[in-house]
Amino acid sequence: MLKTIVRVLIFLGIVTVLGVGSLLIYNSGRTYFNEDNEVGNTSGNIYNGGLFCEQNNKIYFSNDAADGSLYVMDSDLSNIKMVYGDKAVFINADDNYLYYVRANNTRENQTGNIFMFFNTGVYRLNHNGKGLKAFTGNPGSYLLLYGNNIYFQRYDVEVGLFLYRYQIDGKMERLLLQDAVIPTTVMDNALIYNGFTKDHNINALDLSSYTFHPKFEGNYYYPIFNGDYIYYLNLDDNYKIYRMNCDGSNPTLIVNERCSTYNITDDGKFLFYQVDGGKHNRICRMNLETLVNETLLEGDYKQIHITSNYVFFKDFDNTNTYIMDPNGIADVSTFNPPNLNPAQ
Repeated sequence: MLKTIVRVLIFLGIVTVLGVGSLLIYNSGRTYFNEDNEVGNTSGNIYNGGLFCEQNNKIYFSNDAADGSLYVMDSDLSNIKMVYGDKAVFINADDNYLYYVRANNTRENQTGNIFMFFNTGVYRLNHNGKGLKAFTGNPGSYLLLYGNNIYFQRYDVEVGLFLYRYQIDGKMERLLLQDAVIPTTVMDNALIYNGFTKDHNINALDLSSYTFHPKFEGNYYYPIFNGDYIYYLNLDDNYKIYRMNCDGSNPTLIVNERCSTYNITDDGKFLFYQVDGGKHNRICRMNLETLVNETLLEGDYKQIHITSNYVFFKDFDNTNTYIMDPNGIADVSTFNPPNLNPAQ
């Protein structure tokens, strides 16, 4: 009787081990898909390099102190950790994965690591830094996650910089446009993008028929859809910032100076922008309800990123990263995260 019980227990143990092992193997190769309206980062952050990305009370960021390695911290800036050693730009996130462009070829401190041979590409990573998956080893830029697809510019030596789409499991690669256009957002089953070579319209690419048409004809750059408005740099008016209604009506001048970049808080309350006219360069904040603006710092700054609680931006020579509360007084300080991988 005892031998029979032992045999049964051994059999059940083997079945359990095999079942758990099979489940682990299945899950390791499984891709968890998103809701159709999942957005990996804001268009304003992507325009500015995608160096910061907020998801589920976590901020994923490219840490300058660690030569651009991918880091994470809580949304209150606490609990900083390294996720992965790649220099990461154009960071996107959903509930399960991080997506980014590998830019190890632009690192200041190159090492003899044999894996540095694979210096570029577009990758997916679990939030814990494991499960690295490559979409392409080609250089990329302006990566945007929407739903279960990523859109990005991919560079091929023979053909140049074109717009591609991949499903998040790495399947269904598709060349969308033979042009270096910048993906802005997806709405009504159409990819909205800013023309680059042939025009500077705000165009729509139907994702069923793969035909495109101008949504708004004009000379636009970096359009941001926010609430009831579309904001943009007006190339016909020396890169000044305008906004218009979402139907294209009532274009209105907002910033009457040449600007190099800008970004807007998600609630549409504040506009942050860099004046780049040459005589009085500075970074500013404008209250979009009152249209009152204020200077934050004098000089040349770039790569303005916004999360729910903070604004991050860099000086032009990459010496410092700055941080401030988007809603409070204009109290700017430096952002100095640690390098948790000094051997890199």
